[in-house]
Amino acid sequence: MSRLVAVLVGLVLVLIAVVIVVPMLIPMETYKNKVVGVVKEQTGRDLRIDGDIGLSFFPNIGVSLENVGFSNASWAREPEMASMKEMRAALKLMPLFSGNVEIDSFSLVDPVIHLEVRKDGTPNWQFEGARKTQAAPAGESEGAGGETSLGGVSLGEISIRNGTATYRNAQTGANYAAEQVNIDLALPSLDDPFLANGSLVWNGDKIGVDLRADRPRALTEGGETPVALSIAAPKVKASYTGTLKPLDGLAFAGDVDLNVPSVRDLAAWGGSPLPAGEGFGPLSIKGKASGGGNDYRFSDAEIGFDGMNATGNLGVRTGGARPYIKGDLAVDRIDVNTYLAEETAGGNSGGGSAGGDAGWSTDPIDMSGLKAVDADFAFSTQQILFQKIKIGESALNLKLANGVLTANLGKLNLYEGQGSGALTLNGAGNTPQLKADFRLSGVAAEPLLTDAADFSRLQGTSAIGISVATSGRSQRDMIAALGGNGNVKFTNGKIKGINLAQLTRTALTAATSGWQAGGTQDTDFSELGGTFTIDKGILRNDDLKLLSPLIRISGAGTVNILEKTLNYRVEPKLAASLEGQGGATDVKGIEVPIIVSGPWSQPRFAPDLKAIIENRENIGNTIKSIKEDGGKGLLKGLMGEPSNENTGDADEPAPEEAKPTPEETLKKLFGR
Repeated sequence: MSRLVAVLVGLVLVLIAVVIVVPMLIPMETYKNKVVGVVKEQTGRDLRIDGDIGLSFFPNIGVSLENVGFSNASWAREPEMASMKEMRAALKLMPLFSGNVEIDSFSLVDPVIHLEVRKDGTPNWQFEGARKTQAAPAGESEGAGGETSLGGVSLGEISIRNGTATYRNAQTGANYAAEQVNIDLALPSLDDPFLANGSLVWNGDKIGVDLRADRPRALTEGGETPVALSIAAPKVKASYTGTLKPLDGLAFAGDVDLNVPSVRDLAAWGGSPLPAGEGFGPLSIKGKASGGGNDYRFSDAEIGFDGMNATGNLGVRTGGARPYIKGDLAVDRIDVNTYLAEETAGGNSGGGSAGGDAGWSTDPIDMSGLKAVDADFAFSTQQILFQKIKIGESALNLKLANGVLTANLGKLNLYEGQGSGALTLNGAGNTPQLKADFRLSGVAAEPLLTDAADFSRLQGTSAIGISVATSGRSQRDMIAALGGNGNVKFTNGKIKGINLAQLTRTALTAATSGWQAGGTQDTDFSELGGTFTIDKGILRNDDLKLLSPLIRISGAGTVNILEKTLNYRVEPKLAASLEGQGGATDVKGIEVPIIVSGPWSQPRFAPDLKAIIENRENIGNTIKSIKEDGGKGLLKGLMGEPSNENTGDADEPAPEEAKPTPEETLKKLFGR
């Protein structure tokens, strides 16, 4: 036994001597030339080793190379596919005897790697040696059954310091570059967690990465492993906790938390800039995520986008000309203005406002942001904002395809009323287009008209039907091309700041200008409405009617929306009737036609002298009657009292709760 032990000890000493002494006796150039030859044979490429080669066999098998370069494909831009200042590697010696590879340490210093794809799809990492290997009979380079003879792989201290990598694809136009790559890896075994953490600089921003995969062996066998990943960069922060499986690329399912300060900045940083425009700012997504390849799904998601917050389900498909998004979401508000160009200050002034009639804006309208994505959404929302118009709780289906946004509103709450409608914004071409079709009832007129047209002189409950369409590169162009039709009816309201009776009296005295000619009192009405058509920005109405207990007004004419001017003929009639809404429009009374013309903020009121002359006989008879009894008969008819002819006691004292005298009523009616 003692003799056997002595022999074994002697053999070990001999092996140690060989491991230590032999590398010292064999020139390094021998190793260098041998390595260069093997690489040339296997890849068809040249290996450059300008520095020293270090080789050791104890206690680990170690090799170090300095100033190494590996030639590129002949068609590639860069002369070398890879180069590095230094590479150091050390394999544990003893595990090799059991068929395992355990890397004690592996380090690359200042590596530079250039990856490139030619227009025909050929990558520069495809080698001549690889083609030969693929053509060889199966099993030549593998053991029985095609399995590697190694029992396992273990990575010790793996590090990359100050690395650089580029990627160019002539087929897709992709061009990426990563710099200052510093990363540490650890894989004790395929059955222990794989860890990776480090950072790199991409497009000028530093990205931090932290990854943990619990069962690496499962990935090598097509199985599933728990994964925790976090990415931190100035333009995106994301974390994922779930599972990963190599299926159609990488399939995943787990919890995701994504925060993007600006989608627009992120897209530009990623090499796919969005068209110029507003919107596509902050984005946050938190919830369950799953997917693989180009399809991603979010369920029970909490989404924030451009200041809008939503919950529900969301799906995203990439890989096409544009991302496609589909979802079923409950949203607190939808702000369409975010994706429209800003209006210039004072671009739209109110009809009748003191600010005058500033022209429509000529600034270009930019709807190109609508071409950033395609989408199909079912929404329920508490508010929709379009320019100044505020729509309340609503349900809508929104589709966005090829730059065309279509919103169908099945449920619409608007300024105390309800309705339905459809809105289409077309930003596909060079000239933006708009189409709207709405049916509304019970809507408060004043806030709607104030927000839609800066017109605040009309109060009442309205029923509105409108269908319009237009196109143009600016607000002014769109107004000039506006066309459509509609109808409107206001009930139980008032025209604020205008006394139509006083306005009629003033116009009869002399032509006057400005809404102030109607005094500061209001004109109450029971019903006001009519139908209209719009052609090239000019609105025409032929059946205007206003009904109130003491006055009737009919009218017809045009409103030039583009120039903000009026050309209208109204026929006020002092009516001998107290009937209001639903009352007859053809009643007896004093009728004096008035022409309304000029800018709608400062219109001119003048009597229609031609009509007065043609109707002088009827007017004369009415005036004669008023002169004879001081207007008492007409006004008593308005107040529902019997005339003198019927009672004969019109001059008797009135009872305790007597109605006002005709004189008092006349003075009140005409403001005197």
